[in-house]
Formats: sequence, C-alpha cells, structure tokens
Amino acid sequence: MTPGHIALWTVLGVALVISVVTDVMRREILDVVTYPLMAVGLGVRLATEGVGGLGDGLLSGLVSGVGMALLLVPAAARGQMGWGDVKLMGGVGAVLGFPASMAAAAFISLAGAAQAVVSLLWQGAVWDTVSAALRRWAVRLHLARSDAQPAARRHIPYGVAIALGTFWALWWQHESLG
Repeated sequence: MTPGHIALWTVLGVALVISVVTDVMRREILDVVTYPLMAVGLGVRLATEGVGGLGDGLLSGLVSGVGMALLLVPAAARGQMGWGDVKLMGGVGAVLGFPASMAAAAFISLAGAAQAVVSLLWQGAVWDTVSAALRRWAVRLHLARSDAQPAARRHIPYGVAIALGTFWALWWQHESLG
C-alpha cells in the first residue's frame, strides 16, 4: 500500500465519521466535508498517479466519483434522499477509484438495505411500510383508487450506510491486496 493510499483512506475515514455524526444528529451531510473530500481525493490521485486511466490516477477518480454520485441522483431528485448523500458518494468514488468503487457501491447497497430493515423494525413501522407498498401497487394495477393519504416519510440517515459500506469495501480491498 502506497503512502498516497494511506493518506486518501485517512481523509476518507475522517470525512465519513463526520458525515455520520452530522447526518444522524442534524439530518445533513455538510458541503464543507464533501467538496474537500472530492478535491483532496482527485488531487492526491493526480499527484501520486498522474492522469492515469480507468484503473488509476485522476481519470479513475473522476469516473468513479461521477458514477457513484449518479447512483443516488434519482432518489435525491424525488426527495427520497438528500443531495449531501449524492456528494458524499461522489467523494467516496473519487477517493477509491475503479474497481474499488464498484465493491463500495455493492457494500453500501447491502448496508443500506440492512439499515432500512433495522430502522423500520426499531420504529415499529414494518406493517405501515408493507401496506403502503401494497396500496401503491394496487393503484398502479388499477385495483384501487389513489385517494389515500401518502404515508409519512421516515428519515433513515443514509450517510451511515455509505460509511459502513465504504469501510467494508476498504477492508475487503485491504484483505485482497494483502
């Protein structure tokens, strides 16, 4: 592992911990964390690996950062997720590059699914969630009318899943390198 990787992983770890705290406490992921994360990630990649290609360097960080961010844009555009989550994913991709960002995306998805299930169980909202989903499908299949009130939105801080999935990917990458 190079000193550049150690520096990137350290900056990423600090950014993720700060983002988890602010997301849980204040329901926001701060621009003052995400923008520098992206800049440092891309800057260190450029300084240590050059412009590179898909597998290393600045290009790898750019492609991975944009790709990771785009995964969450549809949910953010519908208001189901905050834009801070999108920017944090972009920062994760910029730091990890390709192919590690692909593992991170998979692990973040798994952590997010587990987090959602645990949150719904904790809040006692499993039946409400299942019945709302069934109602939406009944309306789409024209088996019911859409006169019901929309279900209350629940906040699940996705920054937690982003952090857990990213740390999982870092561990996985470290194990596969060692």
